[in-house]
Amino acid sequence: MKKILLLGVFLFTLNLSFSQTTKQNVERDFINYSKLISENKIDEALEYANPKLFEVFPKENMKNLMEAVFKMPNIEYKIFSPIIKEISEVKKLENIDYIKIKTISPIEMKFTDIDLNDKNSLQMMLNSFETKFGRENVIYNQETGFFKINANKEIIASSTDDKKNWKFITIDNPRMKTLLEKVVPSEILEQ
Repeated sequence: MKKILLLGVFLFTLNLSFSQTTKQNVERDFINYSKLISENKIDEALEYANPKLFEVFPKENMKNLMEAVFKMPNIEYKIFSPIIKEISEVKKLENIDYIKIKTISPIEMKFTDIDLNDKNSLQMMLNSFETKFGRENVIYNQETGFFKINANKEIIASSTDDKKNWKFITIDNPRMKTLLEKVVPSEILEQ
């Protein structure tokens, strides 16, 4: 009886430490990926993107799109490290391990071509951001002219090498669901 109990404790401990290592690997890679994006190192960041995405949307096009966003002359961005709220359990489908990550991504934006001293313009921008991100997630700082936004995001992490290295795809636009289903199984997207 004592041997069975010891075996049970050992297996539980082994499973717990394996789970912790997996989550640590996901966090490590996600933090690296996020840091590269915030530093505008697009080529390096795309190495952490789910490679299936590029079968649907070519890598060069993705790079150009991301660079265009960062180079918009009328918007000043500040991107901060995301806060990981939740990491799901691993789900394996078709020899690929998947994890869903829920985050808060703090960003600040300042528009240089819009007169936000005009109350109508300011209210229009606030309404737009509050509709997209939720009223509680948007603050306008009158002194600096920046909108502070806490964007709630879901990210799907995937690993094809036994949970050691992870690739990511952000789910932040419900209209992209059809495209995403070509990259990530719908069972994972709807989890």
